[in-house]
Amino acid sequence: MDSALLNRLLFAQTASGKEVDISVVGVSMNPTFYENDTITVKKFDDYEIGDVLVFTYKLGELLVHRLLDKKDGLYFCKGDNSFRLEDILKDQIAGKVIRLNHRPLAPCSKQLITLSYQVNRAFVNCRYDIDKTKQTKIYQLYEKTFLKERDTIMKYKTNEAMDYIQTDETSLAVFDPETGDTHFFDETGIDILNLLKEPCDLEQLLSSLSELYNVTPDEIQADVKEFLADTTEKKVVEVL
Repeated sequence: MDSALLNRLLFAQTASGKEVDISVVGVSMNPTFYENDTITVKKFDDYEIGDVLVFTYKLGELLVHRLLDKKDGLYFCKGDNSFRLEDILKDQIAGKVIRLNHRPLAPCSKQLITLSYQVNRAFVNCRYDIDKTKQTKIYQLYEKTFLKERDTIMKYKTNEAMDYIQTDETSLAVFDPETGDTHFFDETGIDILNLLKEPCDLEQLLSSLSELYNVTPDEIQADVKEFLADTTEKKVVEVL
């Protein structure tokens, strides 16, 4: 089956509301995705800055890149490990990535979005010379803080715009006044959200929870990452 037919099939499936698994090809989204990772794609009415979109570009090439900006009906995307900025229309988008290897996709930081866009500006200023771009201070900062040390720079904090209603020690309701949605949390969720009243990164959060529950960080890391991805998606937790 040729790539054009596969693309049409993907768009038809996501347009019908289905969630579709596809495999990652290439390195343009390292270290977020790696070759042969499985990503789950779902279509939404609209997309937010920071979402990872799956879209067709120019001659029908299917790309999986992050949305960095929206303006005048155009969506501007770039690979986390790439330099080019692609401008696309909404009808070129098959959907956004919601899961990585069957787990909720971890959120990205605002710093990543800002630095990634600045890397593209440096690329343009260097007349599209990748080697020269890699010598710029902005790229070296981006490489150090994201490409090599992604987890350490991401800070999480509870969203102060939410209403937190705790009826007892074992249950918490979080009301979103903007959407009208209410999210419920058990004791473990309450403990994590209490720790996130002050900004902290993943390593700090795992350390605090390890002491609280007398476990090792490795034992709880996957579950905590899934919790952070879910609560960030619901905007209960913010990535600073």
